[in-house]
Amino acid sequence: MNNFEQAKQFITDNNRFLLASHARTDGDDGGSMLAMSVILESMNKQATLVADGGVPSGLQFLPKQNLILSELPTPATNEFYDGIILFGCGKKTRVGFEEIINSDLPILNIDHHPDNQMYGTVNLVDAQKSSVAELVYDFFKYLDIKFNSDIAKCLLTGMFTDTGSFMHSNTQPSTLIAAGELMKYGARIDKIYESTYQSKDLNALKAWAKAIENTRLLNDDKVAISVITQEDLDQLGEVSNSTFEGFVETLNKIPGIKFALFLRQDGNQVKGSLRSEENKNMDVSFLANLFGGGGHKLASGFEIPGKIIKQPDGSWKIDEH
Repeated sequence: MNNFEQAKQFITDNNRFLLASHARTDGDDGGSMLAMSVILESMNKQATLVADGGVPSGLQFLPKQNLILSELPTPATNEFYDGIILFGCGKKTRVGFEEIINSDLPILNIDHHPDNQMYGTVNLVDAQKSSVAELVYDFFKYLDIKFNSDIAKCLLTGMFTDTGSFMHSNTQPSTLIAAGELMKYGARIDKIYESTYQSKDLNALKAWAKAIENTRLLNDDKVAISVITQEDLDQLGEVSNSTFEGFVETLNKIPGIKFALFLRQDGNQVKGSLRSEENKNMDVSFLANLFGGGGHKLASGFEIPGKIIKQPDGSWKIDEH
């Protein structure tokens, strides 16, 4: 039995699903989760959608995004659900909710990260796919699903954002074929681009300006690093979790660097994002793994407990506690 057939059986055998993406959901995993909820509803299945941190402002254009809750409405037990479907969680802990991490419910694990730990009852994982959205698209084709505009918008958003507007090397011929098919159902790349990348208010631009001001080039100008400290966040005022989306990709465009690293204070955690490019011969997932994170060769991340402290000489260090 292939993975698509196992996933199909998982959905057929159960009726009450808890759908979740990794904490601080993005266009790929949030879009895929919303698309799956539409399919489950058409099958007369129940679906509860959650994402730790809620829906970022840049994704609030997606159809039915209001269905994604920021907190679990009920415990993740068989009293309320038959199974869990996780999107983009290479490790089960990435979901962020302790109730899900410790749940004994069966799990359908849908992901495209090469370091996925295969923790699911069923693992629908393909590291060759550009995105979770492309994998879900293939699964829907296997199920002979009839696409509509809501599904198309959600899945195209996932493919578009996880390939860097189809400019990253993970963009495959199959990705563009799938994108073209979704556009036939009303999904528009220009609208997705406008909502996810172009829509930045004045506060967001000020935040980016601070991150640019804090940028340093190290190792003979081969590494670009930027940080946002708690002090910076306090001075900036209201800054959403999605404010810095796309910043590390912009940092990675500095000529001559091998990779870019963006560190941001988030409560008692430091979030790190790493980016490189195919022609730079740099595997940033190796660095992310050293800090307990992971991801792709050219796009990875991690989080560690601690606080970013600015030194008298203008450099920064992470004070672990």
